[in-house]
Amino acid sequence: MSGKSTLKKFREFLSKDYRDQLKKRDKLRKMLARMREKQRVLEAERAEESHPDGRELLDMQIRLLREQRRKGIELLRELKRARKEQGED
Repeated sequence: MSGKSTLKKFREFLSKDYRDQLKKRDKLRKMLARMREKQRVLEAERAEESHPDGRELLDMQIRLLREQRRKGIELLRELKRARKEQGED
């Protein structure tokens, strides 16, 4: 590892923006994992549900979770792109 890359990593470590970005990324990942687990539970409940109204309600909740997870994943990608752009500057 060259001294230049070590210096760059040290600057990133000291940067408050960088630390804040890491915290935001970690929280978002944990939240997405919880949402994924919740979606699996709802899908299992839906498979066992025999009443059409109950299935429709579960379908709506599953669709909502999917959309929220999709937006969260997009945000993670944006954070990753922003980090790469900062590294190139």
